[in-house]
Amino acid sequence: MKTIQVPKLQRDTKGLKLFPLFTLLGWGLIIFAGLVVLGFIVSPTGAAYWGSNAKAARDAAATGSLLVSQLSTLALWKHIVPPLLILGIASFMVGIAMEFASIPSLLDKRTATLKQALPLMGKK
Repeated sequence: MKTIQVPKLQRDTKGLKLFPLFTLLGWGLIIFAGLVVLGFIVSPTGAAYWGSNAKAARDAAATGSLLVSQLSTLALWKHIVPPLLILGIASFMVGIAMEFASIPSLLDKRTATLKQALPLMGKK
């Protein structure tokens, strides 16, 4: 029996080239936002600000003190993290949509390749 060489399926759709970028970007942004909130900035700062200081001490803090800087850090990250999460989720979803959108063209190419290979295999 004669061996048939079927040409490799080329990745010429833009969706297959770009979807890993969007998917990884989305995961990266989501993980970064989670680390900022839970691990490194917001959680320890919030624990130090609210945990060991009474409300009277927080309200009476002088300008430039550690308590005011902790409060400004908490207020800053409160406005930065939600857009990062939304951008990460949107990027991840775009990556998945690009992957799913490229499936029909891949199936069309596979079908065309198989149609070309069938006469060479002796089937009609």
